Amino acid sequence: MIELPTQKTKASRVNPKKIILFSNPKSGKTSAAAALENNLILDLENGSEFLDALKINVLQLARDNNKTPLTVLKEIINTIRESNEKKGGYTYKFITLDTVSALEDIALELANILYRKTPMGRNWTGDDVTKLPNGAGYQYLREAMDVILNEIEPLCDTLIILGHLKAKFVEKEGKEMESRGLALTGKIASILCSQVDAIGYVYRDDNKTLVNFAPSESLIVGSRPDHLKNQTITLIESDKDGKLTIDWSKIFIE
Repeated sequence: MIELPTQKTKASRVNPKKIILFSNPKSGKTSAAAALENNLILDLENGSEFLDALKINVLQLARDNNKTPLTVLKEIINTIRESNEKKGGYTYKFITLDTVSALEDIALELANILYRKTPMGRNWTGDDVTKLPNGAGYQYLREAMDVILNEIEPLCDTLIILGHLKAKFVEKEGKEMESRGLALTGKIASILCSQVDAIGYVYRDDNKTLVNFAPSESLIVGSRPDHLKNQTITLIESDKDGKLTIDWSKIFIE
């Protein structure tokens, strides 16, 4: 029998379990991720080649071993899971997916597999479910993304999801306005954003790279953790000689 609570239960987390950081390309997201201690970067688009980092280049591994990126990603997930079991804890405190847009491309292979397992898709010979009539295949791409992300999330204390900016114009109260959010296909962006604990927009302002967690009519961001709500945080700052100082301490607090 379930015992109903009679008192408030204290919060069990302070820092986000899953966080999305998105921006225009070359805004410093990967550089910042490379500087984060005990953070494994799963490079899905060859974005970390010029950085010293704790990283695995998934695409390069796939090419070198004549495998698909999805197969390599599954092998990495299994290897980290086994390492965690041996250690009795997390091998990596953080895991960063760089980027979720590239993960969507990789997930297409799994989406095709999922569709072929259905009665409707058992005789399908195509290679891209998103080309099915009336957009019917996008639900399988969403399912594939869920499967992959749900396997990676338990492997670390915090999953960092890097993404690109998507700007579009929408009409509100008869006026056209720009809306900035995460670049993903169809409903995947809104569903993923609803599942994470914090979403930050990364941008440069003079010698600083800032992360904005303060939502507005034109910016799709926000946070569940109190210390990030409505905050704009300096993540990277460069001095007059171009030396970078990268500070995650206001995003992941002790």
